[in-house]
Amino acid sequence: MNSQIEDNFRLAVSSVPKKIFRASAYLCFIFLLILLTGFSPCRAQQDRGSVAAESAASSDHDRRQLEKLSPGELDKLEDRLAEALTLYYDGQYGQALPIFNQIASRVETMDVLWWVGTSAMKTGNLKLAIDRFQKMLAVDPTLARVRLELAATYFELGQYSEARKELETVKASKPPQEVLNNIEKLLAAIDERTRKVFANIRFSQGIQWDTNISSGPDKKELNVTGGTLTLDTEAGKVRDWASITNLSGSVLYDIGERQNFMWNTTADIYSSVYFSHGKFNYMLIDATTGPWWVGREDILKIPFGISDQTYGSDRLSYIFHIDPSFEHYFNPNLSLKAQYSFSTESFYDTAKNGLLDNTTRRYELNPNIYLDNRRHIISFAVGYEDLSAGARRYTYSAKYFTMSYFTRFPTKTDLFLRYQFADKDYKDAPLLYPDARADRRSTYTAVLSQEIKKHFFASFAVNHIVNSSNAELYDFDKTTYTLSVGFYF
Repeated sequence: MNSQIEDNFRLAVSSVPKKIFRASAYLCFIFLLILLTGFSPCRAQQDRGSVAAESAASSDHDRRQLEKLSPGELDKLEDRLAEALTLYYDGQYGQALPIFNQIASRVETMDVLWWVGTSAMKTGNLKLAIDRFQKMLAVDPTLARVRLELAATYFELGQYSEARKELETVKASKPPQEVLNNIEKLLAAIDERTRKVFANIRFSQGIQWDTNISSGPDKKELNVTGGTLTLDTEAGKVRDWASITNLSGSVLYDIGERQNFMWNTTADIYSSVYFSHGKFNYMLIDATTGPWWVGREDILKIPFGISDQTYGSDRLSYIFHIDPSFEHYFNPNLSLKAQYSFSTESFYDTAKNGLLDNTTRRYELNPNIYLDNRRHIISFAVGYEDLSAGARRYTYSAKYFTMSYFTRFPTKTDLFLRYQFADKDYKDAPLLYPDARADRRSTYTAVLSQEIKKHFFASFAVNHIVNSSNAELYDFDKTTYTLSVGFYF
């Protein structure tokens, strides 16, 4: 359950401070002998937080349970109960539960059932919690707090129809408004969890200053085999403004039960249009679809799709790709993701396609650390990429390392920082050079984004690339500054 909903939910249905719970509990086990007479001065009804008053059915049930015990046995259980309650109110539910279970094997008063049920829920033993709460309601159906805890346990277990049924029962009893409000929140959470179709769309429009639109070297004259190469203006380092457009959307369909098979389809369009140098305009259109399998601790995705690239005013190439990944969550704070990507790129220009057509394979391992309910996400990645082209001078293998950090501030401001280092070695020398090309590239990225009125945002991004190559023609640095506004639904 969403932690904020759960906290509000439990707070609303419990109106007695914890120190009163503790005092009530200690008084209960001190005067437990009095229960034999049928009088319960400090029933843990407060701890149960029932909306309705305790019924005669609960008292009769407890009296019958206690009548099974001899005075000597009751004395021994009092000592064990004192020990269990001390652990319980200190939040050590895992240690308290076995003691409560031992007591329950001899006597199952409503208090003991409650303590077993809540301890079991706190320690993740959800089926035991359900069993104990159901036993309490079989005795006294008016215990609204117990029914609410049962609903919360069903929710945690993913039994949403059962959770809804219990919530509607409490709702019909006309509880206080604060309780009713939180019941509505939990019902809304159930609706969200049981949705079959999840769709979203995101659009942004921005303006970008690019310090090196051609990714060209600083020098105009380069030393090459046999002499000097003089670059024309647009082959060197050229600056320009560009219009940047991003449009993306996705539809996720839940095929069966939640945390099972799903199908995800996405479409993305990216376009950069330069104000003065249109030959460097670029557009990418991608459509991807494929199955997901979502478990309690694992996510398997097998997306496959096609991309189309346009450079300048000409269609450049089309790419078929498949990108399976598997992520395992060891706990809420740590996951490990393994990714593989396979793609084939074909160029439209017949003069190039024999040389540049390529097949790319990429392998990546990606540990992720989630802190403070995912307000801070730290990610690392190590990977290997192998591109096999029609000509050896375009064929390369690369090793890379990435680390990134994401955080969200209370002002709904997001900060994303990323660094990547890639070591790329080509199989042969490029034209005009005697040695096989080797590039070392560092990429620095920083993005600051501000949410505006829930569905709108503004962002500012800086991206800096330093590419060091043993072939001067490919030795360059490039920085882009992008200011964007957009919306998402």
